[in-house]
Amino acid sequence: MKKRSSSLVVYVLALTLVMYNCKKDEPFPTEPDSELVDEINAITVTPITLTQPAAVTTTPSTITASAKATEVAGAMGSLSSGTVPASVNTAAGEVTAALTPAEVTTLSTVTPATIAAVAAGGALPAELQTVMTKVAADPALAQYLPQFTLPTVNGAPVGGRSGAVEGIEEVEGVLVEDACVQAAAAVYEAVKVKLDAAKAAEDAKVAAAYSAAIAPLAAEQTSCASGIPAKYAALRAAGQAQAAQAMADIDAAQAVIPAALYPVLKALVNIQLLGYLTSLNTLQAADVAACAATLTAKTAAAAAARDADLAASTAAYQTALAAAQAKRIELGESCHNQGGGN
Repeated sequence: MKKRSSSLVVYVLALTLVMYNCKKDEPFPTEPDSELVDEINAITVTPITLTQPAAVTTTPSTITASAKATEVAGAMGSLSSGTVPASVNTAAGEVTAALTPAEVTTLSTVTPATIAAVAAGGALPAELQTVMTKVAADPALAQYLPQFTLPTVNGAPVGGRSGAVEGIEEVEGVLVEDACVQAAAAVYEAVKVKLDAAKAAEDAKVAAAYSAAIAPLAAEQTSCASGIPAKYAALRAAGQAQAAQAMADIDAAQAVIPAALYPVLKALVNIQLLGYLTSLNTLQAADVAACAATLTAKTAAAAAARDADLAASTAAYQTALAAAQAKRIELGESCHNQGGGN
């Protein structure tokens, strides 16, 4: 009887040891820490605020007729009386003082065909260009030429003449067959897919804003340039009409004014007319160029805004991805810290 009781005690002790060892060898968890899972799922890409393209400033060209030229042209009507107005006499004296007789002849004999060619936008013939360059350099004669300013774009005068991300390191010491680690990796990958989609949506928003900004620019340039020829045609016509009237007044007075004065006055009228027409040619070409320069500047402003926004989108994405990478490591570590022992 005593022997049987001893055997029962040994059996109970053995069973207790087996149960203890089973509890000691409890396997690692199959899922990462749920709080960490919630934290990584809460990571998002911060939406960006779209940048407005910088404003492009422009100023139009201007041309102002010479006050002295206007005065002299108006005074030509008095020549038929045989009396030469003081303003006309002064102007004639300034011409003869600055130019040689040959240069006066060159200016006084300009043909209607040459005037028409220049009025159509053509360049001055070489000989005339040389004389007009000399006129522009003479302070007295330059007063009979128009003054003009070129158009500007963003303050500058316009002349005419015419994302891959680095790979993520594996957590050291984690076996790929570990179910918990695999679950942690799956959580991370799902979050990364979400972040990638958010980044793509932000980039699409930026691209759409850029497309909207540049969409009307080509039509704006076309509209800008389309009215320029008519504007300058009217200015040329007005200048030519004034010159034609002055020439008619000189011709009507030819018999009553000094013979030597006749070619000088004709030269003076052509100085005024050629100076005006060539200035208009320069401005017309500049205005057309300004339309194109404005389009270029607005496109560049839109591109700068786009690039700044894409950079901001990338930075926001990388910040979110870095946070997710760090949280992934914590998830992997949680698979070894939650349970088990030796």
